[in-house]
Amino acid sequence: MSEMLRRDLLKIGGGFIVGLAAGYGIGKFFQPATVEVVKPGGTETIKAATTTTATKARPKTFKLAVVAYQSGAASVFGVPAVNMAKLLVDRINAGGGINGVPVELVVRDEAGGPDQMVALYRQLTQQEGVDAYVGLISSADCLAVAPVAEQLGTALTVFFDCATKQLVDKGIMKKVTFRTATTTAQDNVALVKYLLEVKPDFKTVVGINQDYAYGRDNWADFTALLKRLKPDVQILSELWTPLFTTDYSAQIGKILDLKPDLVYTSFWGPDLANFVQQASARGLFKVTTVAFTRGESMLQDLKGSMPPGQIVQAPHYFEYPDPRLNLLNREIAGEYRRRYGSWPPYPAYHMANAILGVKYAYEAAAAVYGVDWPDVGLVAKVFERLAYPSPGDYIMMTPVHNAAKGVVVGTTAEVQGYDFRLLRPYRYMPPAEITPTWPSEEWYKQIG
Repeated sequence: MSEMLRRDLLKIGGGFIVGLAAGYGIGKFFQPATVEVVKPGGTETIKAATTTTATKARPKTFKLAVVAYQSGAASVFGVPAVNMAKLLVDRINAGGGINGVPVELVVRDEAGGPDQMVALYRQLTQQEGVDAYVGLISSADCLAVAPVAEQLGTALTVFFDCATKQLVDKGIMKKVTFRTATTTAQDNVALVKYLLEVKPDFKTVVGINQDYAYGRDNWADFTALLKRLKPDVQILSELWTPLFTTDYSAQIGKILDLKPDLVYTSFWGPDLANFVQQASARGLFKVTTVAFTRGESMLQDLKGSMPPGQIVQAPHYFEYPDPRLNLLNREIAGEYRRRYGSWPPYPAYHMANAILGVKYAYEAAAAVYGVDWPDVGLVAKVFERLAYPSPGDYIMMTPVHNAAKGVVVGTTAEVQGYDFRLLRPYRYMPPAEITPTWPSEEWYKQIG
């Protein structure tokens, strides 16, 4: 890790820290932010502007577009994300909106593929005039929308979930586009480090992944990191399956024949559920351990079908930060459960990161530049140096417009009082341990 990045992560030098003064009451998190500006000569605390000092007028409403899958298999991510968006917008409006402006939530389905998402982005920003855009889940959709957002430059655009590292490896996010979540690189370095802590003696691995970009990217990151950090490991086989396969009997049979110490998968949604249920019926989990990248999203859906003793990586996990100690997580996770009947899975926390980032970036820009309502250029300048609290973590943005944040990795366990497997024990991997310098492939060669 470069010394510059380390300073960014640990000091937020020359940046903007928001929300710290709000810890005395949950309501204050959703009122106009108090902003701490870290300067070479010390720290100055200021509040968002309340009088007009710029020509840009404060709007009557703040139109916030949220785009995520509401139909199809990927709705297992999109529906919880939109649920969190609705919850947070209600909270924000109850606290006075964004710098005094009420938020109007505009929800659209992420359906139809990259071309449709580009058309929808143009419609929302150029015809419907949204002030900010929060999306997407599909990496292909993000890669298609980002260049258009950068070209237009009219709306703050925050990718809340898509995991492709290409956005940062290729320097695509430069002006108005940001991502408030981790990439496949961050997810997998956390998973490998945890495996080396809890299962250091494994020698052989089989990978089984969906045969498309996300599955291939995860496997490439995992094996590159594994070979660097555990060079004696032997990859016995890599298995590829089409999206939404229903029968894994052939792949499970091959894994049983190979008898690996570890199986790695980035399966999600119905593929993960089908694989777990069929593998359990064949006794696979009794003879090997499976490591699931981002597997947390299905723990509550799988309930008791997920065997204990498996390794699960989670970009967020409802028990971290400890809700007994962290007021924000306790309140938001509790309200989410009361409203929707489950604990928030990681896509819901991802949405919280994005929406709160939008709110804090606008309010911090108003405070720092002394204006009543900042334009998107001022907001973007602040956002790339912003650090702020979110229910699942403390989010630190970096000059490459991507969040530096930690992740959770744990081992599944049956816990009395829960009808699904929890992560016990789990470890929080802080951002300084898992955030690469970019491009990530060069960092892989140096990590140790």
